[in-house]
Amino acid sequence: MKTISIIVNKIWEVEPVLNAMLSSGLRPSGLPSPKVLNSPKDGNNKTDIPREVFTLPEKTDPVLQVKIWCIQDLMKNDSQVDPSKNSSSSSEEKFGVLPDIMQSDNPDLVIAVGTAGYPSETSLNGSVVIGSNFFIHDGHPGNPESNLKHPDFGKVLLSNINPGVFKLISKEFENQVEPKFIKTPRNPAEYPVCIASDVYTAISSVNVTDYAEYNWVDHEAIEHYQKVEKRLPFKSLETTHGVIKLRTDKPIIFVSAITDRIGYFDTEVTATQNYVSSFNAGIVLGQLIVSLYYYLLDGGKFHI
Repeated sequence: MKTISIIVNKIWEVEPVLNAMLSSGLRPSGLPSPKVLNSPKDGNNKTDIPREVFTLPEKTDPVLQVKIWCIQDLMKNDSQVDPSKNSSSSSEEKFGVLPDIMQSDNPDLVIAVGTAGYPSETSLNGSVVIGSNFFIHDGHPGNPESNLKHPDFGKVLLSNINPGVFKLISKEFENQVEPKFIKTPRNPAEYPVCIASDVYTAISSVNVTDYAEYNWVDHEAIEHYQKVEKRLPFKSLETTHGVIKLRTDKPIIFVSAITDRIGYFDTEVTATQNYVSSFNAGIVLGQLIVSLYYYLLDGGKFHI
């Protein structure tokens, strides 16, 4: 049996993801009911167990087990690793609790999930981007709320996933998910889409605990990446995909729920905007789980 760990950043991201995957009218027919369901929860109700566990097939010996985790759940009072650091946005704290997931699951595939900005003046808000390269920028060196350091900062961490996984996100796959997408309330994409490629890169600005800093840190992160990498396109900018990448050498992809155009966080991101975009990511994840199950049945591999 293979195990997939789906690791979602925040509580307010994982709840809409789960809602989409539990919807009787929107979930794919091949996705069974979860064997384990520990939801909903909020920021005052911490847990060190997964939110959902699926096994496929449902009634015979399982081929695939999927566990859905929320990093913020594991951050006891948001300060499990260091009680002096209280921010739920602390990259250092996230890095500190991630081994709990990796040791529990020993996953064959990791999927990093979270909301993100997209690099375009044309809105793709509500869309979902899937890729497998990572780049980490230290957005606030010496931040007392989060002072994560790592030798892989400033490097392009190249894909370690079998390209066959990305062939699953075909036109047929897109036709299964895109008609179910909800449009965001603020500056929605004309047609929210699911785009995927193993050459796409996610930029993560770490150690940023004050949302106001996005106004300049995002541009600094992009400039940093473009100095280092001239070929691989970046399609996602957020805070946590790269932190998850640092904690595993297993095959890993990212799923970014696009909430805003980079540079427009203040005007386009709201709680509802985050919910809708994360819900659309849940639509994609439900279909992806089913596709990965059949991929394994056909002899597919996660590793290169």
